[in-house]
Amino acid sequence: MDSSALKALFLQRVSLGGSELEAMSQAFSALYRSFQTDVVRRVRCSPMKGTFYTWIDPPSGRSKNVCLFFHGGGYTMGSTDDHLQLIASLVEDSGISFLGVDYRLCPNDCFPAALDDVEDAYRWLLAQGYRAEAIGVTGISAGATLVTQLLHRCKSKGLPMPAVALVMAGVMDFRYGRESVAFNAKDDLVSLQRLEAISSHYLPEDGSYDSRDLDCLQQDYSSYPRTLFQVGDREVLLSDAIACFSILKTAGHDVALHVVPGMIHCGQLFLRDFLPGQRATAEASLFLREGFVASNSSSVRGMGECEKEKTGH
Repeated sequence: MDSSALKALFLQRVSLGGSELEAMSQAFSALYRSFQTDVVRRVRCSPMKGTFYTWIDPPSGRSKNVCLFFHGGGYTMGSTDDHLQLIASLVEDSGISFLGVDYRLCPNDCFPAALDDVEDAYRWLLAQGYRAEAIGVTGISAGATLVTQLLHRCKSKGLPMPAVALVMAGVMDFRYGRESVAFNAKDDLVSLQRLEAISSHYLPEDGSYDSRDLDCLQQDYSSYPRTLFQVGDREVLLSDAIACFSILKTAGHDVALHVVPGMIHCGQLFLRDFLPGQRATAEASLFLREGFVASNSSSVRGMGECEKEKTGH
């Protein structure tokens, strides 16, 4: 299946221009789940009672490193269950346990409710005894934007930065004025009209928010974890990813950009039949494995240096 066939299938099944959010959400969920394969049954899924968290573990059990996962859906729909094909593939390929977070959705809860929820999830992992060096944060689409917003929260509130971040095609600039919004409109699933509709639900009508909490491009970049920005070359959000990557790279941070040829928005979720999605997921899994190896090595070196200082040798 190529990107044009995938786009046609998506738009046939999901009416992104519809006004009925519940109907759109059900169609969205049914389509994503129809692409799930046996990998979903090979991993261990354990919803935590009384929370909005779900553990997804490799067959071997809970790993020492863990990744938070924030699903997509334009802040109005989506769930961890909908995204299990992608999450399970990342878990199986990387050997890393994931914790899916079903954050609050619009229109009942607008910004910053979802951000508050993912911050709570990060704090919860820290409270369970996980060191920041053993935690990654990952997300796709709206969830990818939440990753960048959470990193800003960590910086502004003095929380330790996680080891790695995987940002799969999130909005980095809610003004939607960058080049690819126009030149990829004919190819992508997402349009300017869809982006503006998302904003109308997500942002408080009274403007009661700090734009620096919202837009990645306006945030403090004095510290940042090892990060992969992944985006398709046919996505309207291509320019957002490039802009954020460029700012961080110029600031001297350990960041990478993977522009996936032939991929439209959220192609990773259709990896069963969509080759660009398969390539993207394999690259993301490799990044996570290598990122934690680098983080753990740095942590060990840091502990060794501290011991030298204590002993004077």
